[in-house]
Amino acid sequence: MFWKKDDESTLTQPVPPGWDITGLGLLGKGGMARVFRVRDEALGREVALKVLRPELLKQDEALATFVDEARITAQLDHPNVPPVYALSNDRKRSTCFTMKVLEGQTFQHMLEQPRQGGIEALFAAIEVLLRVCDAVAFAHEKGIFHCDLKPGNVMVGTHGQIYVVDWGLARRRERLPKPGEDDRRAVGTPAYMAPEQARGQNHLIDERTDTFLLGGMLYRVLAGKPPYVAATAEATLELARVGAPPPPETVAPPGRPMPPGLLAICRKALSPEKADRFQTAGALRKELEDFMHGTAKLPEQVFQPGDVIVREGDPGDCAYIVLDGHCQVTRLVAGKRENLRLLGPGEMFGEAAVLTNNPRLATVTAIMETRVAVVQRSFLKDEMERTSLISLAIRAVASAFVDLNGQTAALLADQAVARAWEFVLREVAFSGRAEADGARSIAWRATLARAAEASGVEPGLITRRVQRQPGVRLDEVQDRLVVSPPRR
Repeated sequence: MFWKKDDESTLTQPVPPGWDITGLGLLGKGGMARVFRVRDEALGREVALKVLRPELLKQDEALATFVDEARITAQLDHPNVPPVYALSNDRKRSTCFTMKVLEGQTFQHMLEQPRQGGIEALFAAIEVLLRVCDAVAFAHEKGIFHCDLKPGNVMVGTHGQIYVVDWGLARRRERLPKPGEDDRRAVGTPAYMAPEQARGQNHLIDERTDTFLLGGMLYRVLAGKPPYVAATAEATLELARVGAPPPPETVAPPGRPMPPGLLAICRKALSPEKADRFQTAGALRKELEDFMHGTAKLPEQVFQPGDVIVREGDPGDCAYIVLDGHCQVTRLVAGKRENLRLLGPGEMFGEAAVLTNNPRLATVTAIMETRVAVVQRSFLKDEMERTSLISLAIRAVASAFVDLNGQTAALLADQAVARAWEFVLREVAFSGRAEADGARSIAWRATLARAAEASGVEPGLITRRVQRQPGVRLDEVQDRLVVSPPRR
């Protein structure tokens, strides 16, 4: 076969000697190469054939880059890197290599789907990033840096397979230029470049260059656009040289979820200074995984005996988990503080107020030195956003819990008022004066004061209860309470 200048969609390049393949159509093309689906007749399987463009065969740098891509990819024997099967390097005919056919779509295409932007889509995208981190961490162990990580260079298979592709700009650690030998060329994709790449400081490329690019992919997931966006490639490159993308929450379309935990990970990964970034792809992966699984380390706080941890009626901005020690839960009922329960290690409190935006339902006091984990509202919000069904369920339980506590509080208050009424009846029975009609009377104001002191119930509540009782006459002007005997 011979190459036809204007034919871009059909495999017309000469096939290397000994390769028995049949072209099945174009899979994709770029500035340096085209990829065809072909059938390997010898093995009876379909493979992808990546072919260097014929016009680049005589360009030494292009040829070396293409061959190095095949060799680098072949050395990365990892589930998230597509395997390379064979390489042919014949600059007089064609230079090509075969690799696994990748069925599916690019990560970029996945992020452009209309249903992107919800919490479920966000977590699906983070799952892809975890697999990308795996591949990149493996490459780093081999001394290889990808240097062009972006959603368009990740394939998402039809059955969940994730592949990091296009290793054409990858750099080997041992082949990085010395500071005085750097050619100062900016190589990569300007919209995602690390500052050292954009400034042409190729001697500074290392693992943290790739962690910046991974952060750029996370930025794209959150914001719906790359870190750097400008009208021209040069203007975009200039933004990358500065290395200060706008916060994703300021440029994202309305309604996109912005979990604070992910925003913090993104900020760290995109730090302009390499020392401030994640030092390895594995460290970045762990932060993402901790976010996904809700196991990010919570801050801790220690309270001494008698310290009030939460106070009834205060707004709830965080919850707590007891790690060591014990706390007493109390509530003010009808003017009197009631002990409700004792909390020990492993128990959580304060979450209902946070989830329902209601005031604290009770006061929690440390009764010994107590260490607690502090669960901030943002962390609970992240957990609530994981799936809408779980969110609804938790909110329903929390609301029911608040309702139940309200009912319990009302019941306790009613019991306290009932005890106050019993006190009044005893006073009438033992200290009251007998009336001609068989009723008994007593001075009201003095009796009310004693009942309120004994029960801890507000006098107004006691008065209203007394006024509702059958057979009772209350004359506050004459300061008399008269209780008639029950009718038989």
